[in-house]
Amino acid sequence: MQRWNWWIASFLLAASCQAAPAAAPAQQFPFICRAQEAGLGQPVVDSFDATAHPVLDSASHQPFGYSRQCAITPRIAYFYYTGSEFKPFKPATDYAHPPADMRRARYGDASVPFVVRVEVGTINRFFYTIAMLAPSPEPGAPAWNHKLFYWLRGGVGIGHQQGLPMWINGALSRSERQLLPPILEQGYAVLSSSGNETGVHYNMRLAGDTAAKLKQHFIASYGQPLYTIAMGGSGGAVQQYLFAQNLPGLFDAGVPIQSFPDMITQTIPISDCPLLGQYFKDAVAKDPASPWARWSSQTLVEGMNASDTVRNAQSGQPGTTECINGWRMAMPTVLNPLYRDHRFDLGAHAYGYPDGALDKVKWTHWNDLADIYGEDQHGYAPIPIDNVGVQYGLAALAAGQLDVDEFLRLNACVGTWKEQPDFVPWKGAADPFDSANMLRGERCRFPDGTPAPRRAGDLGAIRQAYTAGQVFTGQRLGIPMIDLRPYLEATLDMHNARQSFAVRARLQANNPAQAAQQVIWFVRPEADLVPVALEAVGVLDRYLAQHQAPPMFTDRCLDERGATIAAGPAVWDGVLDQRPAGACTQAFPLFSSARMVAGASIRGDTFKCALKPVASALADGTYPPGVHFSASQLDWLARIFPQGVCDYTRGDVGRPASW
Repeated sequence: MQRWNWWIASFLLAASCQAAPAAAPAQQFPFICRAQEAGLGQPVVDSFDATAHPVLDSASHQPFGYSRQCAITPRIAYFYYTGSEFKPFKPATDYAHPPADMRRARYGDASVPFVVRVEVGTINRFFYTIAMLAPSPEPGAPAWNHKLFYWLRGGVGIGHQQGLPMWINGALSRSERQLLPPILEQGYAVLSSSGNETGVHYNMRLAGDTAAKLKQHFIASYGQPLYTIAMGGSGGAVQQYLFAQNLPGLFDAGVPIQSFPDMITQTIPISDCPLLGQYFKDAVAKDPASPWARWSSQTLVEGMNASDTVRNAQSGQPGTTECINGWRMAMPTVLNPLYRDHRFDLGAHAYGYPDGALDKVKWTHWNDLADIYGEDQHGYAPIPIDNVGVQYGLAALAAGQLDVDEFLRLNACVGTWKEQPDFVPWKGAADPFDSANMLRGERCRFPDGTPAPRRAGDLGAIRQAYTAGQVFTGQRLGIPMIDLRPYLEATLDMHNARQSFAVRARLQANNPAQAAQQVIWFVRPEADLVPVALEAVGVLDRYLAQHQAPPMFTDRCLDERGATIAAGPAVWDGVLDQRPAGACTQAFPLFSSARMVAGASIRGDTFKCALKPVASALADGTYPPGVHFSASQLDWLARIFPQGVCDYTRGDVGRPASW
């Protein structure tokens, strides 16, 4: 059966007011078990409920039972390392007669066969693996240094499937084949779960529960570790920050790579940028001489990087933006309830599901977390997407880079997203920004038009996002973190550089004492990231062993050879303060977001802004002295923002008061 690539490569509980949920998250159905794809046979029959996964008779290919838990019998597999890949190993014969291409590992002072013992099973319906160096044929004698390395994968997924296990059938990525051998050679036990792969699902409560249960299983089976170091990129980085906040004690240190503070606050900029992209596209269609025809000009409003020379991922022509090249697939995946990846249908058919088994699923991030947000009578989960009062392009207006007429035109016409029941299927390349699901208004031009509507986010959904631990607030970190980031701004990658500082800004705003537990390392994209990641593990290992921060636990940036450009507490000066730019700040320029251009903080944690009347904004310096509105323009401004404009000094109105 053809394997599905469920995760997008390179693409993210316990203060008194942030307690872990007492009960495990609710299970969703339909839920596709994938043990057969992994070469592990069919799952165990545990039900005769036809809404669960069919388990088929080998002769008739008809269901003789169903599996709700997708469980397999735990088993042990062995692999040897060739220096570039892992191959199956037969302990009964291969220890005595090693394969010719097997590499030897240096464990302590000894040279030993590089053999890895992998336990695979299921917890919370997801596959887990426990990998340990096993140089000896003696049963139960792995080379373990009594430390855990928890590996977390990234991607963006909408649930309803089990994922695939690491290791089995060669299911390791290129970066994993490079990174994991040195970790195993040092004696770490490597834990992983398909439930900790955000390309499988993005329910952080479920992911945290899965990680906690896997660690408990490890302790019961192998003993108490000295400590646990986590690592993972993108969604794997998100998990580290949220688990540190929500599940203290689960991890003792972490290396978040290409981090985001959390997933849900990323829906704020990625809901904005297609609206703006469509506005620019319409403007250029009406007037080829529009200033927005120059791609790099769009940064003035979107905040994200844009280029006149980078090839556009949609058109193939020079000129594009981070919104297009970095985020083009994120918005339908997160927001469009009708965007169903065709691989779900292929899988359901191959596994014997009845026709139409997936038709009632709402394919959004919010419905994936319906056990948190709830559902209305039609089965739609409420969503926090909100742009009421957002003055797109405000900073560009204040800087004289945008004139008053264009500022008003932009905000009158940009519009918003439809409500969930009104969505239509995404047309893909024929409608790259999914404009058929936008409310843009037919006549939104000054002076006699009608401004396009804005969308109010659901306050209950915003509150639930906080109380369910889906937002990294910065109130708790509690463990040392080395936030490691390859600098990808030039390629317009979605993993933009400001995200590391969004984390730090949230810490500084909500628990300044813990901000020092996060250090930020940037590397040039040409550099080999694996040695730097391994160095970060070594720094954290010394930190945990010595119970104090070693000298290398400090802010730092590196060049294309991996050599340090600068290190120390002042290297990122000028990013979150008004000091002169530090050496790393100068070497690695940051971009922003549409909400930052509109006046929001780099924290990026305001779903729904507090509003102030337009008259108050005119009086309080929101528009600097150099910006002049005529009487008719003032009238139009008031019509665009009848409820008022954002006052970002008052925070998120949906955030619970105790948070």
